[in-house]
Amino acid sequence: MKFLLISVLFCFPILFAGGQQSWPMVFVKEVKLNDNKVDPGDGFEKSADFSIGEEKIKIWGGAVQNASVYPAEILPAFFVRTIQFKDLPPEEGTFEWIFTGSKGGITIEINREEIILTQRYYDSFGFNEVDVDKKKIKVDRYPQNKFIETKTKYSGKISAISFESNSNLLVNLKVNDELIVQLPCLFDLTRHQLKYAGKGIIAGSIFRPRQGKKIHIRVNSDKEYQEILGFGGILSPSAYWTLNKSGKEKWWKLIKEYNLLLQREYPASTRLKADFSNWDDPAYLLPHYYGDNFPNGELTDFEYVKKIRALGGMDIFEFWTLPAFMYDDGMFNSLKYAEAIVNYCRTSVKKTGKAPEIVGIQNEVTQTPETWRDMTISLRQQLDANGFKNVKIHSSNPSSLKDGISALKGFRQYPGVWEKLDFAATNLYDYQSYLFSPDDYDKRIADFNSLVGKKPFISTEICINAPFLQTDAYKIAFFYAMLYHKNMAQLNAIAIMYCWTLLDYTQPSFAATRSLFTLDHANDMQPVASGYQLRTFGAFSRHLRKGMKRVEVLQESSPLLVSAYADKKSKTVVVLNPTTRPVAFDIQWNTSNFKGVERTSSYHSNQNFKVPETIVIEPGEILTFY
Repeated sequence: MKFLLISVLFCFPILFAGGQQSWPMVFVKEVKLNDNKVDPGDGFEKSADFSIGEEKIKIWGGAVQNASVYPAEILPAFFVRTIQFKDLPPEEGTFEWIFTGSKGGITIEINREEIILTQRYYDSFGFNEVDVDKKKIKVDRYPQNKFIETKTKYSGKISAISFESNSNLLVNLKVNDELIVQLPCLFDLTRHQLKYAGKGIIAGSIFRPRQGKKIHIRVNSDKEYQEILGFGGILSPSAYWTLNKSGKEKWWKLIKEYNLLLQREYPASTRLKADFSNWDDPAYLLPHYYGDNFPNGELTDFEYVKKIRALGGMDIFEFWTLPAFMYDDGMFNSLKYAEAIVNYCRTSVKKTGKAPEIVGIQNEVTQTPETWRDMTISLRQQLDANGFKNVKIHSSNPSSLKDGISALKGFRQYPGVWEKLDFAATNLYDYQSYLFSPDDYDKRIADFNSLVGKKPFISTEICINAPFLQTDAYKIAFFYAMLYHKNMAQLNAIAIMYCWTLLDYTQPSFAATRSLFTLDHANDMQPVASGYQLRTFGAFSRHLRKGMKRVEVLQESSPLLVSAYADKKSKTVVVLNPTTRPVAFDIQWNTSNFKGVERTSSYHSNQNFKVPETIVIEPGEILTFY
């Protein structure tokens, strides 16, 4: 169905932590419709009929209005819903299709002249207006803020409208099957309703996507890939110390349950003394200041490392910014650098009984290839000379995969350097720049893989720190679940580590995306999930145990994202549905039956249940078979 489309595309820059990111926005200002009826098509099925205007009701407060329609469904994380109209509102009527979630909503309003889409937030008293001079606050019944509004004038007849919220973090509004509005939407939408103000009746039907053709997931366990090392991240020592006895007991149960046994250790760094006497001295805690939050900082807690190891975990140590004593008249001294890491190993043996299993060259600091050469060679020599031949080394891990590619080229520039590294490593913060097209990241992954070769890869740090994405929403957590899948199935990661495992915070958006757990200030400082990130990370970490190997999944599983793992005792399959359609599937694997399956979604946090005879995965769900 063709329109006259006027003034179609706008792009608004959004400031990210690492620069600017374009915001794709489609907004059609004026359309001319013809009178042809639009059929939703074979890919859709009718979910409900509606008719508004036949019944008048008196609501609380005394107003009389048409009875609204509330479809009896809870929306999946990603969805398409289409309305086919039978009777349209008369000239004076106004029809509204309202989508709501816990943080905000989207309203599509149709009157005789315009189609208006409004995106709004309603979770803060601070949205109310204040007149300081008159010392008054204008308090609405419920505070809300109109985030953005688009208006499209139209002529002709509307026969159908369609609204889509997808895994690319975009919402699309179509009229008569043509796109008129596309916007980013970062909050979850869970329910919808229909309203009509005016005389006469408006009627129609609501359609949803039909279940897709059944998919057969075939696993070839004879073809093996990487062997899993584990999952984990960085603990904030000050947050851990804030836990009381019961909180710490709960914490260790959570660590075991979520299999977060890789502990990354940052030392006192720039505050480290030249005599190495303050690795774990709380007085030298190096704080991270995030907004109005209290310090969550860099320091080693050897007792914590000891407890991690008691559960079968390991310690991964590296410097970030280097202490001043490692420089002689401004020139970096690689021997002093290596001696400092050797001292950490000695101190760890003294206080925990064992040296760190892995040490990294340096976190998120770009050095010249010559400096990386000197750091690598000096570190390996000093570790070997001091009895730490079993301590392995991973490459310097820049903040992004793009810089990780440059770093690997630097480590490969001089003979004898690359061979001394046991693991390749990088952080993956540039994935945030691909939020509207995550599969475009695959080209960068391929470039990185071409340099890694057969060397095992550790995904050293992942979290959301871009201001645009710092909000607690399941759809953003699923966006990161797609990155975990890319880590395992494309980057062949042996380990994935979130940035922080535990943070103490005041401003909730920081913890919701930067950390897996936080402290519940309202309930005795107990450790709790900071938001949705834990459940999607846990969909992988909880059942991918050390020693398992990823095995081949054949391509018939598309459009689902599937990866499979096995050892001699167990097997795991992780399935993601990034589409807007429910998909039925079976798993064809010539081994024993699964013990169970975990469901992860907007409404399920790693919920266990028995494997059903008929398996259907809803849009935005993750199913982990184990």
